[in-house]
Amino acid sequence: MTVFAVPSLSGEITASYSVSQQSQTVKGVVVDKSTGEPIIGANVVVKGTTNGVITDFDGNYTLDAPVGSILVISYIGYQSIEVKAVAGVQQIRLGEDTQALEEVVVVGYGVQKKATVTGSVSTVKGSDLKTTGIANITNTFAGKLPGVVATNRSGEPGNDYSDILIRGKGSLNDNSPLIVIDGVANRGGLERLNPSDIESVNVLKDASAAIYGAQAANGVILVTTKRGTSDKPTITYNGSFTLSGNTRTPDLMNAYQCMTWTDEIRKGNGQSPLYENIKGGYLDGTINRNQYGDTDWMDVVFRSVAPQTRHSLSVSGGSEKVKFYVSGDYSYQEPNYRNTSLDFQTGQVRSNIDAQISDNLKIGVDLAARREKRNNSVISTDDIFWEAFMAYPWLYDYYPNGLPGPGLANGNNLAILVAGKETGYNRVNDTFVDSKFSFDLKLPWITEGLSLSGYAAFDYHAREQKQLWDVWDTYDYNAATGEYIKKTTNMNGNNISLRQDHDDNVTKTFHLKLDYQRTFGDHRVGAFVAYEQSKYEGENFYGWRGYYLSNRPDYLDFGADKEKTNGGRGYVTVRQNYFGRLNYAYKDRYMFEFTLRHDGSMNFASNKRWGTFPGLSVGWRMSEEDFIKNNFSFINDLKLRASWGKLGNDRVDAFQYISTYNMQNGAILGEIPNINKGFVPGRVGNPDITWEKVDSKNIAVDGNFWNALLGFTVEYFYQNRTDILTPKQASIPYYTGLTLPDQNIGEVSNQGVELMLSHKNRINDINYFVSGNFTFTKNKIKFFDEAANTPEWQRRTGHSIDSWLMYKTDGIYQSWDEINSTPHMANAQPGDIKYLDIDDNGVINDNDRIRSKYGNVPQIVYGLNMGIEWKGLEFSMLWTGQARAEQMIVPYSYNLDKEFYNNRWISAEETPNSKYPRAFDKDDYENTRWSDFWLYDASFIRLKNVELAYTFPKSFVEKLKIQNLRLVLTGTNLLTFDKVKVQDPESDATSTGQKYPQARTYTFGVNVSF
Repeated sequence: MTVFAVPSLSGEITASYSVSQQSQTVKGVVVDKSTGEPIIGANVVVKGTTNGVITDFDGNYTLDAPVGSILVISYIGYQSIEVKAVAGVQQIRLGEDTQALEEVVVVGYGVQKKATVTGSVSTVKGSDLKTTGIANITNTFAGKLPGVVATNRSGEPGNDYSDILIRGKGSLNDNSPLIVIDGVANRGGLERLNPSDIESVNVLKDASAAIYGAQAANGVILVTTKRGTSDKPTITYNGSFTLSGNTRTPDLMNAYQCMTWTDEIRKGNGQSPLYENIKGGYLDGTINRNQYGDTDWMDVVFRSVAPQTRHSLSVSGGSEKVKFYVSGDYSYQEPNYRNTSLDFQTGQVRSNIDAQISDNLKIGVDLAARREKRNNSVISTDDIFWEAFMAYPWLYDYYPNGLPGPGLANGNNLAILVAGKETGYNRVNDTFVDSKFSFDLKLPWITEGLSLSGYAAFDYHAREQKQLWDVWDTYDYNAATGEYIKKTTNMNGNNISLRQDHDDNVTKTFHLKLDYQRTFGDHRVGAFVAYEQSKYEGENFYGWRGYYLSNRPDYLDFGADKEKTNGGRGYVTVRQNYFGRLNYAYKDRYMFEFTLRHDGSMNFASNKRWGTFPGLSVGWRMSEEDFIKNNFSFINDLKLRASWGKLGNDRVDAFQYISTYNMQNGAILGEIPNINKGFVPGRVGNPDITWEKVDSKNIAVDGNFWNALLGFTVEYFYQNRTDILTPKQASIPYYTGLTLPDQNIGEVSNQGVELMLSHKNRINDINYFVSGNFTFTKNKIKFFDEAANTPEWQRRTGHSIDSWLMYKTDGIYQSWDEINSTPHMANAQPGDIKYLDIDDNGVINDNDRIRSKYGNVPQIVYGLNMGIEWKGLEFSMLWTGQARAEQMIVPYSYNLDKEFYNNRWISAEETPNSKYPRAFDKDDYENTRWSDFWLYDASFIRLKNVELAYTFPKSFVEKLKIQNLRLVLTGTNLLTFDKVKVQDPESDATSTGQKYPQARTYTFGVNVSF
């Protein structure tokens, strides 16, 4: 019998042999269809089995397989084919998988083929963000997007976002990037997007952002949500349950340690000890437990884990005429506070519908609504942590008889504050409704490739906030009588009060674009011109009343007239833009792109209102040259690209070009004199303020070798920002009384490199990948107005934007002789920090402060992402890190971390090499000054994400009448290696530990499709 192998569309096979239908050794060679070169490491597997081999250095394989069985041949970068096994040597020709080359990325106002993009664009697919168990989408960016500095400062539900910077800081003002969601600029809520809705995230980092002109100076983040398909409807459910804890919880001194510490402070201050005859009772068990407790206030504040849950349901599908994607999402988070009634909830829906009205006309209707409900404490998070570090551990949370203790003052018992049941409430409800109505009309009757498109977008936001300050009961213990004395109090003067705020705003955006895309043989031409305008306006008002008799009814009408107040204001921002882009490519080998945008902003005077922002980029795909193709067959893609652009930033306070007046009480007006509201001069206007401008340059090379066995991108960038709006006040003597307006006088440079390396491969049934990225960025202030008498070593000019101003130290004083022989603080004594006399005038004062080399925004960030998949079983991990970052962390409280107690200075004889000074607290002026003694290296390496997942085989899920079933276990922030220890290295708390910690999470998730 003669058997012929039938090729797939992607490859060819040439073989014709007479064989028998029995198992035997089959042989063959796998070669590149285009070049005939052998393919090393190709997988040859008998379909439906684990029986398989890989080809050798000559592309050959030998396999025991039944004659007539189906062989699956695959290799990274090539399209897989299936052939029948025959007796004899088969030649199998694999065709290149062009999908990667045809892959498109979202750029400003359009999409482009990834292979021909000439700008610097970082891209991550929504499916690659690993969002299971992540409540805030911005916390998935770290380590995934080269050039993006994402720093998570807090894990507090509702306030757990990451600070996002693109290529670090470059301005003395607002450094936040422009957010564009589904083509609409300045849409809020990126951090609260339903992760299941995200199709891709693209970041424009160089002149590619110039198409956004006035708002592009800090880079642009483009988020695209999912849309429908022409397939039958698919229902998908994503659900997860998460346990969230702290990455690092402060370990405060216990009662004995804190009493010892306090008495040592008093001794240093020349005072007699308070607890010398009391603290021993903790050691021998004789302490009066009615009066003295031993409270771990961090244990009172925090439980070990808190629950979070998320549920998302989507339906997508459609036909050639109508496509739809509809989703709903609900998430619930509790803070880690113990016995708390506080929580944060989000509910949202999305509907993206596309309708093909005719062959040439398509319309779209996008609607998204989100409701965020914050059930916060009326006591701010900052105040809670301040009280936690102020409370002495010998104070009780609850006495042995169950009555609540008094706290340090005003009844601020942490157990009551974090529970939130008695203190009142702070309820914040945010409602967002985003809509977009679009059309795309092809105009073939004019010329092929011409189209007209546009949209109208209306984004509405309303915030309702209601804060009730209640009173609560605590008890003081009277040691003389043994009685517990009740106190009814709060932090607001024992006054029950209520405040309500309302704020609503709307952004209206209108966009119209005439587009032309055409290919003439080897020439591809694209161009568009567009007009866009947007208006953001809103108003708010509030009312306050106090002296309520009870916490019910909690309405403004039931408060007293005494001291009642209210107020309100409005705000508006308007922009108008004309812009366009021209693309040209020859054989997709030589690429050219030019953009131009003419922007108008109402933030500037009419004669300074308009700015023009050009961008130019070029690319050369060297891999398309014959000398590469003929001599370096392992090079699949190699591209050199460069760009230059001028970008702008108008994110400054509006109306600075006009002089303002402030309204205040005190004017006597009218025939019958009364005290009325009157106007007094406010800020002096500067009619010459204008755009902050950025000159941006970028050069890069992208490569893909050995069919994705090696992928890389190397980039260098340089940005110089001028006309930064900064105060002139510094160089004007204070005694003149003059308040000058801001002027366009600041200048900052920013430069750096980015590196991305990737490797992916398939060996039999195993798919794996490894990718890493590295970003280095360094800014320098080239000019900043500073007082003439500022010492050279204190000037911000010449240093990074966020450098610390601090004293320089030289260890710890060990003796009075050492103190008396050097310049020192007035009250210095042995055990204190030793400060250096920088100006050499014999006195330690403010002029002896210096600038640090680094700030708390890292100059280096990096990520290492790796994963492996075998027959539906997946394992992946993401490591992230930062370097060249420093954080000022001063122990500034009454109770401190045990780290300071265990390593304190006691005496020159006992602890000459102590790590920290003698016992001190926040009232110690000598040892709590900002200095390099308390400047920590904030570098770290973190196991950011670990995921273990299993996708059940089709044969199994079909029996369940479902399409897909996937189970996931995920952990985030599981390990951190750093030098800080006393708090998380990403925290920006300058007082040790006094901020809600970052979150470590453990999640179980399920994904089901029908």
